Amino acid sequence: MKRKHPGLLAGPPKTLLYQSPKYGFSIRLPRSWKCYTVVRSRTRRLEDAEYALDFLFKYKGKVYESALTLLVFRMTLKQWRAKGYDESPIVRLAVRNGLIYAYLVPEELPDEFLNAKGDDYDYARFGRPIRILSRMVNDDIPGIVRTFKLR
Repeated sequence: MKRKHPGLLAGPPKTLLYQSPKYGFSIRLPRSWKCYTVVRSRTRRLEDAEYALDFLFKYKGKVYESALTLLVFRMTLKQWRAKGYDESPIVRLAVRNGLIYAYLVPEELPDEFLNAKGDDYDYARFGRPIRILSRMVNDDIPGIVRTFKLR
């Protein structure tokens, strides 16, 4: 992860702590994510979300899509449900003071991992990054989202 990102702090020996003072939340990431992610925040070009925090997958210097995106929406729970978010891939984490905190994980591997024909993933060429990203999304993220806390 970027060393200079303002919200990233050292946590217990096996974790990294990310804090957002503006939105009042924190989340812990496995320390193993440090060399495989780049942290970027966004406030523009978002449909309904006011803020997005992307933990982008990085392998051998190349940055791919987000392994985990945290989102903050300024809306009521009634509005959230009316817009159909409860049936979407976006998972609600918490609701407080007119804000809804949620997260999103990729549903598929990045297109860059496809073979030349584009009809399957190139496991011979991208086997290691595919395994790392799959482990992050399928094994790590369920534990990471349980560490989400509001101040």
